[in-house]
Amino acid sequence: MTTAASLKKRFGFKLVANVIGVLLGVVTMAFVPRALGPEQFGRFEFITNNFKLIFDTLALQVPVAYFNWVSRKGHKEDTDLSSGVTLYFSLGITLLFGLFIAVTEVAGVNTLLWPQVPPVYLWDAFAFTVTVFLYQFLVYLSDGKSLTVGLEKIRLLQNVLKCLVLVSLVLFGMMSLHAYFWAQVVVVGGTVVLSALWLNRQGAWRAPALKPWEFPREEVKRYLQFVLEYARPLTLLMLSGFLFLYFDRWFLQLIGGSAQQGFFGLSDRLGQIAFIFTSAMTPLLTREFALAHEEQDRGRLLGLFERIRLFLFIATVTSCFLSVQSETIVALVGGTKFSGAVVPIALMALYPIHQTFGQLSGSLMVATGQTWLYARIGIIMMVVSLPITYVCIAPASYPVPGLALGASGLALKMLIWQFVGTNVQLYCNTRYLGIRFTKWIGIQIALITTVYALAYGSRLATATCNISALVQMVPLPPLSEAVVTLCARLILSGIVYLIAVALLLLLVPGIAGLSREEIKLGRFQLVRK
Repeated sequence: MTTAASLKKRFGFKLVANVIGVLLGVVTMAFVPRALGPEQFGRFEFITNNFKLIFDTLALQVPVAYFNWVSRKGHKEDTDLSSGVTLYFSLGITLLFGLFIAVTEVAGVNTLLWPQVPPVYLWDAFAFTVTVFLYQFLVYLSDGKSLTVGLEKIRLLQNVLKCLVLVSLVLFGMMSLHAYFWAQVVVVGGTVVLSALWLNRQGAWRAPALKPWEFPREEVKRYLQFVLEYARPLTLLMLSGFLFLYFDRWFLQLIGGSAQQGFFGLSDRLGQIAFIFTSAMTPLLTREFALAHEEQDRGRLLGLFERIRLFLFIATVTSCFLSVQSETIVALVGGTKFSGAVVPIALMALYPIHQTFGQLSGSLMVATGQTWLYARIGIIMMVVSLPITYVCIAPASYPVPGLALGASGLALKMLIWQFVGTNVQLYCNTRYLGIRFTKWIGIQIALITTVYALAYGSRLATATCNISALVQMVPLPPLSEAVVTLCARLILSGIVYLIAVALLLLLVPGIAGLSREEIKLGRFQLVRK
């Protein structure tokens, strides 16, 4: 199989798995936030986001360096040494993190670091964070070894089981924050074991990986030198940015409490639906960028970068629809208790557009070794963002008054700053590739304004339809008429929107970076020859 065909197959399966994951996630989200309520859901979102940030900071970007190593070397040499070194390093970080949590409890500073979070949930979140990391470690190995399809099948099983278990807990009246944590820990932990066994059978790792100290010292030194050179600027970015990344959610928790955190958490979760459709491509594209750079294939680098337009289009189509339908989505998912999440969702639904762009564009910097530049951009953006967060969230009664916008303020800040940061990255990448920056700015403006207009138009077109009368004419499922009416209106608006988007794609295929020939044939290459 050719490189392009292999990439297309892996992306295709990962995309299908992500779509199914989105659908299962939507089902789960229709039950869990209502059952937990804004405060408990907000605690979960705050502490899991916070613990992931701490763990990633302690890991010093070594797992990211490991993925890049496997992507570059995995197709031509053994990677057991790198797998073993990275695994034991990560287990050491896990012990250090657990000790840190224990010390904060003994010293009584846990209430300052994690406001309104009882100690028992800290250990729940610790188990959750470590389990998710172990699974991500295996994903790095499988993607780097081009074994994406097999592991995605296991991830499908994981998503199905999580959905079944969590919905069952709600239906049987057993849902609590503690149960929500541990149901996911058990399911993800089971798939970690299953994934490790499958990767072992595929030869991705062997028994020597569990004893990296037995490898020749020269090989160990060679890998550690690579990790140091690759991860050092990224580590600087993570360490420098830790305070600023931590501050956003912590300040919202401190000022707005768990309820505002719940509103923002729900908006962040729903906003990520759009990103899930395109996140499948990030690790695969990073690997292909790394390979093309290793082989000094400039034409392939340009072709891969140009294909970002397609994934930007997919993210924009999904994000704009979710944004204009935020009120309906909140009514269906959270109910009246989450009415404060309408504006944050409308804003955060647009966040994945430039999150997608930033991830895919940034992967070029990382894969081509421009990690110092990537780090400098990130550090500057985070430093400048801190006072903006303060102004958006702080109450007017503070000595330095703020706008007291709560979850909406944090969402607005993240949306604007993601746009700015992504385009700074884009400017550097266009200079590196020798292409026009203004062309890509024009692509963003034309794409987002056009698609948002179609999404808003589809909402207006269906707003006057007498859905209630239609609902009364058909047998209803065991749900209230209001819920069924909202669902029917959302679906009808979605159908109108998809037709409009399809017509746009037929008339102007270039808006998605496609050619008329690709549209007519119904297929495309991820990298044009």
